[in-house]
Amino acid sequence: MTQKILRTGAAYIRVSTDKQEELSPAAQQRLILDYAKKNNITISSSDIYIESGISGRTAAKRPAFQTMIGRAKSKEHPFDVILVWKYSRFARNQEESIVYKSMLKKDNVDVVSISEPMIDGPFGSLIERIIEWMDEYYSIRLSGEVMRGMTEKAMRGGYQSIAPFGYITVGNGNPPQLHPEQSKIVRRIYTDYQSGKTCNSIARYLNELGAHTNSGNPFEARTVKYILENPFYCGKIRWNYTKRGRELKTADEWIIVSGRHTPIIQESEWNAVQDKIAAANLPFKRRDVSACKHWLSGILKCSSCGASLGFNKNSRSPFFQCWKYSKGVCQKSHAIIARKIEAYTIEGLKSALLSGNLKFKIVPKTVNDDLGEIELLKEQLNRISMKEIRIRDAYENGIDTLEEYKMNKLRIQEEKSSLKKRISALTSSGSKITNPRQPFIQNMESAVKTLSNPDIGYEEKGTAIRSVVDKIVYDKKTEHLDFFFYLTNT
Repeated sequence: MTQKILRTGAAYIRVSTDKQEELSPAAQQRLILDYAKKNNITISSSDIYIESGISGRTAAKRPAFQTMIGRAKSKEHPFDVILVWKYSRFARNQEESIVYKSMLKKDNVDVVSISEPMIDGPFGSLIERIIEWMDEYYSIRLSGEVMRGMTEKAMRGGYQSIAPFGYITVGNGNPPQLHPEQSKIVRRIYTDYQSGKTCNSIARYLNELGAHTNSGNPFEARTVKYILENPFYCGKIRWNYTKRGRELKTADEWIIVSGRHTPIIQESEWNAVQDKIAAANLPFKRRDVSACKHWLSGILKCSSCGASLGFNKNSRSPFFQCWKYSKGVCQKSHAIIARKIEAYTIEGLKSALLSGNLKFKIVPKTVNDDLGEIELLKEQLNRISMKEIRIRDAYENGIDTLEEYKMNKLRIQEEKSSLKKRISALTSSGSKITNPRQPFIQNMESAVKTLSNPDIGYEEKGTAIRSVVDKIVYDKKTEHLDFFFYLTNT
């Protein structure tokens, strides 16, 4: 009687994302272990690889599969065979299936389907390829059917994804409902952007308020831009917008239909914002500090033609030059070394403060802007009051210690104090400035202090100078700077 050779094995178990008739992970594992026992194959618990809810179309997106392949090809050679319930569990892409099986074959590792036994020889290999081709065909066909069904639903104005920030998903095909707090933040984002604020400054402001995205993360410029570009907020549903990896599809592939949800903003307002975004995306229109090469970018102007002085940081000594002169349009060069104009600017601001001969214009803030900001701050204050109740309950119920309760209470009191001060400042700012010179001088002093500090980054310096300076006109012939100041009524 011939004794069977004992082999070591691994079990790969996968359940797909699509709705199909297939065995559960537990059932697949049980059948694989039974097969291994009957065929003299030992499988340790560390060599059972399970993936649930993951498609088999792409092996790169299956972490357990990649771990198993890495182990199989290691010098230790931990197992001789990989057992699967069906070949479709191993891969649904025939090309990948062949590649990985060939790789494993070089390291003397076989892949065996326990429910699709193969005969030896060329005919067995042919049948295996046919099974793999059928699995791939089924996957492609299923994907197409799902896509067609979702597209038809979108065309009918159906909802088939999680509602964006500002809305609450209610499910069962019902339209999303407005989120009481988030919807106000969305309105604020559109208002601020139309008033001239950048995506970066809006994101910073929301983070100062303590607002978070639906995933609990801080706001970023790209998050704000996505909200501004999403037609969902004006009552539309957009489908088939991106490919995998968030790459945009061509506009003619998009499906945009009217939805049944309550819009947060008017369609005319959304269209106006899109026009502004399109204009801002042009290189010469960008004035966001974070997108500038230098903190003086966009502020320095040529005295001959009025164009901006562009910053060139690639030379040995970074310098500014009139961009129209560089293009041959302006007739006079206004080149100046960056560190030199930086020093001129700081000294010019200091001299203006000392002389007291300051002329500026007041740029008022609209009442609606202040009211919206106060409303948001008051909502933050109400949420903090709820936190106070929760931490007190946690202490009284023995969840937190007395020390933890004291620390939490102190932190909340500091937050409340900060919010109350901001509300008070905004409330009082609604009245006309009776003595605008004093706040202007304070802003100037703060800006000079920031610009003079070598440890402060260019973005913070750019924000500081833009808080008081509209533009600086540089005359190269006389080495003279003309400062144009303004004061925002806040």
